[in-house]
Amino acid sequence: MIVERPLAELFVEEGLIERDELNGILGQREDATEPIGDLLVRLGKITEKQKAYCVGKQLGVAFIDLARLDLDADVARSIPHSTAIRLLSIPFEKTVDGYSVAMVNPLDIAAIDELQERMNAIVEPYVATEEDIRDGIFRTFGAYDDLGEIVGEAIKGLDSSEIEVAGDAVDDGNMNVVELKEVVEGAPVIKLVNAILVRAISTRSSDIHIEPHQRRVRIRYRIDGMLQEAMVLPKDLQYPLTSRIKVMGAMDIAERRVPQDGRCALITHQGEYDFRISSYPTINGENLVLRILDKKAARIGMNHLGFTPEVLALVEQMVNAPHGMIIATGPTGSGKTTTLYALLNLLNTVERNVMTIEDPVEYQLPGVVQGNVNPKAGITFANGLRAILRQDPDVLLVGEIRDTETAEIAIESALTGHLVLSSLHANDCAGALSRLLDMGIEPFLVSSAANLVLAQRLLRLTCHKCRMPYEPSPVLLQEMGLDPGLHYEHGLGCDYCARTGYRGRSAAYEAMEISPQIQKLIMRKSTSAQIKLEAMNQGMTSLRDNAVAKVQEGETTPEEVARATLE
Repeated sequence: MIVERPLAELFVEEGLIERDELNGILGQREDATEPIGDLLVRLGKITEKQKAYCVGKQLGVAFIDLARLDLDADVARSIPHSTAIRLLSIPFEKTVDGYSVAMVNPLDIAAIDELQERMNAIVEPYVATEEDIRDGIFRTFGAYDDLGEIVGEAIKGLDSSEIEVAGDAVDDGNMNVVELKEVVEGAPVIKLVNAILVRAISTRSSDIHIEPHQRRVRIRYRIDGMLQEAMVLPKDLQYPLTSRIKVMGAMDIAERRVPQDGRCALITHQGEYDFRISSYPTINGENLVLRILDKKAARIGMNHLGFTPEVLALVEQMVNAPHGMIIATGPTGSGKTTTLYALLNLLNTVERNVMTIEDPVEYQLPGVVQGNVNPKAGITFANGLRAILRQDPDVLLVGEIRDTETAEIAIESALTGHLVLSSLHANDCAGALSRLLDMGIEPFLVSSAANLVLAQRLLRLTCHKCRMPYEPSPVLLQEMGLDPGLHYEHGLGCDYCARTGYRGRSAAYEAMEISPQIQKLIMRKSTSAQIKLEAMNQGMTSLRDNAVAKVQEGETTPEEVARATLE
């Protein structure tokens, strides 16, 4: 029986949000058609699981947290893989009368009827998050059950005619939009590429590496920041495979001697994804790397970034400043772009003109005017930033400060009434300030413009399915100042974490507010060590200390902190 209560009331009743805060959010929202649950998730006020729980309570349907279940493969396979994907449903328990089935939409009568007909049993629907259902389907079935068979088909049917774009492909400038209605559709080589892409998405990969060797082609996925070998293909498949991917990315398949870049958008049952494709000629053929960009990642809220309450309060204070500069720093792959986009989501209101210059635009944000660097057209970060300043912006995002000219324009913008967000490659917060000075920026400009510097690293989280107590190296514990008597756990490795012992990542941060004391040190061109010491004396927690705190909270291991942070 459906409970006749508004969902917003249930969020308040469950203690997920205060009524005054909820009323404030509802009063300020731009799109009145956006469901309240989706809005609160986007703003980081609640999680998808909390939303699903309350939706279930409203509908009178029980919520099931699939991530905490060890799914019985025999029960889950009571329906075919294609049906599970299409209906976003998965059986998780066999009951006396039939099956308990997790569903995204437990009120879909047509889906329930189809499930009951296929299983010849009564179905009791439960509500679960889409992410957990997709993950459960992958754990049970894999991305594709017959990948070996597809590879065999592709070898037998080698034909250059099989590399044309299949599915519903639309040429949108330099972007192909390819809809994968079923991974089994198309010619063998097309099916092979589809299976590789779908498996990468299912494993939460951030990159796909297709590497030609003398007698084989190796495919690796970067999962949680670490490369893992996914499969090895025969050398005969190299040209058809790379050609198919280059066609999808609107690249020149006849040119194999120079590096190329391409992009395509992929629409699958798992959602919408953008792929950035890069080719590099090697002695064994073209090496391809595909960066996977999940469009949902652009909607991440501030509460999901891993900030401590103190850092979160400081960041929110600085984001609301009328002008100045916020810099995110760290190595490639440390999550700087995700952090900056979360800040943009907070700043993206109807009262502000938010504009970006990026290389390239990774995620498209509704309401934000985004532009790409295009050296062939003469649009560099510096030139693009100059053009943006003539567009009456309030907030600017400069994808990366790479040279003195870009740094000077960004800092001048921050001093003339604009809020500027940007990224910079440096090891820590103090190092970012030193880097700007090394670029030749005058100390008085840096000290006046910068409001906040964030440094970050991504730490892999211990798999909660296979975590077990263990004793870390005493030398490592001593180096990090950890108590040997604490309870430590690490992952043994299981199917859920792909035998790595880790699943998912969280960021470790340090946040440096540019206080008057630090401004004086910048003016004196003090070393980064002196600036960092002063910041820590004022209460800043270093990257290493923030990461060590995550070990003490049981989120990760000392070994992972040692791998990801420098001291």
